[in-house]
Amino acid sequence: MNPILSPKIKRFFLLFFIGGALYGLIEILWRGYTHPSMPVLGGLCFFWLDKLRRCPEPLCLRCIKGALLITLAEGCAGLFLNRLLGLSVWDYSRMPGNILGQICPFYSICWYFLCYPAFWLLKKLE
Repeated sequence: MNPILSPKIKRFFLLFFIGGALYGLIEILWRGYTHPSMPVLGGLCFFWLDKLRRCPEPLCLRCIKGALLITLAEGCAGLFLNRLLGLSVWDYSRMPGNILGQICPFYSICWYFLCYPAFWLLKKLE
């Protein structure tokens, strides 16, 4: 079998592109624009959420873990894109509880609630 066409690789790209498109769309709907790096981050997060979805824990716990995962990914991306490269993709420094202007509790809570439909969609894509 050709490894390029393996089901795992096909699923990765399917999830990557769907997650990237949704992440970018959410940003456009929320703040009116997105940065090209955000669909990449969204695709990776959606793929990681699929792994988390398969854990035998209650849905609310998986959503908490999903929100933490996305927040951590955004924190790492923010440190690289905004702090290291100086791209100023986002700045949460005016948000309560922010950490270095890259992550904040408000958006972590938003990610928690968005994990519910994300897990539902991932189940439908199985």
